[in-house]
Amino acid sequence: MDEMSAWPLRPIGIVRSGARERKQMPPLGMPAAVEVFPEYLPGLLHLEKHSHIWVLAWLDGAERDLLQVVPRGVRPEEPGSLHGVFAVRSPARPNPIGLTATRVLSIRGPRIEVARLDFIDGTPVVDLKPYFASRDLIFAAANTQIGRPASRENLRESLVEQAVNFHGELCADLALAVRVFEHFRWEVLGMKDPPLWKVAAPWKRGCLLDALMGMTRASPGRGNLCLVRGPRIRFDHETGIYHYLLASDPPRDAAATLAAQDHELFTLRAIRRI
Repeated sequence: MDEMSAWPLRPIGIVRSGARERKQMPPLGMPAAVEVFPEYLPGLLHLEKHSHIWVLAWLDGAERDLLQVVPRGVRPEEPGSLHGVFAVRSPARPNPIGLTATRVLSIRGPRIEVARLDFIDGTPVVDLKPYFASRDLIFAAANTQIGRPASRENLRESLVEQAVNFHGELCADLALAVRVFEHFRWEVLGMKDPPLWKVAAPWKRGCLLDALMGMTRASPGRGNLCLVRGPRIRFDHETGIYHYLLASDPPRDAAATLAAQDHELFTLRAIRRI
């Protein structure tokens, strides 16, 4: 037991971020960098082989004596609001180790620029590990929803991240799928998501299909993603069947699609179940 209580942990670098306080950090993090200390520079040899890495950080300001918390996006008065810290990503935990997967943008000497991190400026980094698509990708993984985004815009940002992580880049049809799915979850379901999505989408629009697969985890092999003809996306839900008829002349780039009004992108026709 004495040996277990004396594990040495040395930081190998530090986070550089525009957020210097936790309240400044957006829900999904923000662009940041990891600066590796000079004595650990040899450990970066061939890191450029990997597009994504895991960043493990020591959350030195976190509470260590809490075992149950109310996660972000959950109202304390809701039934089941209390969660064990091992069931959520709260920084409060016995050993406050933060874990974030992120895309590497560039490596210049000791500085690794990354797409986003949810660690504040000055956070000690304890390790870097490559993200292996052959081992770390678990497309069939499922989670029961915890809480809800603070706004529809926050939901959109999260969905874009999921869709791009699956497809590889942001394009107009991917953005269109995000807007449709965002509307369905926020405006129709009120973020009360079903345990399993049942989706139908145009078979000739590969980017749109990729986005829906990335966001819903539905797939043709599982039988919950059907390929159909015509410009429409359909969601089969216990409350009804929801047809999103896609506009014939939508914006032609992703930024314009994400900024457009709903009526410029689609029309919803719902068949309610009695």
